Amino acid sequence: MVALFASVSLMSAEQVDVNKSVDVNTSTPTASTKIDGKVFYEKRCSVCHGEKAEKTPLKRMVPLAGMDAGALARKIRAYRDQDERHGAYAIYEDSVVMQEATYSLPDVQISAIATYISQLK
Repeated sequence: MVALFASVSLMSAEQVDVNKSVDVNTSTPTASTKIDGKVFYEKRCSVCHGEKAEKTPLKRMVPLAGMDAGALARKIRAYRDQDERHGAYAIYEDSVVMQEATYSLPDVQISAIATYISQLK
């Protein structure tokens, strides 16, 4: 919770309105709290996936930029929850990096990150 408040204080002008994000479980809009998906993406994802989600850490993967926010949120959640029934985790379950990058992310942060990535081109 402390990390969430600290991150909220670092928000830039490019905030993602979580009300426009999708709920990971239901694909419906979430609460109207503003979470900056860009800040979270830059801290947790950009090292491997690139500044604009244009890179792929593995040859078999496609870049994340522009992916559907709901589908991407489900994939991130599958890594976090170690859910072998879902796409990316089932294919890349040996990705310790993804497990470590997602283990502490609450659903609201996952939604914000997925929404931010889906808007990248």
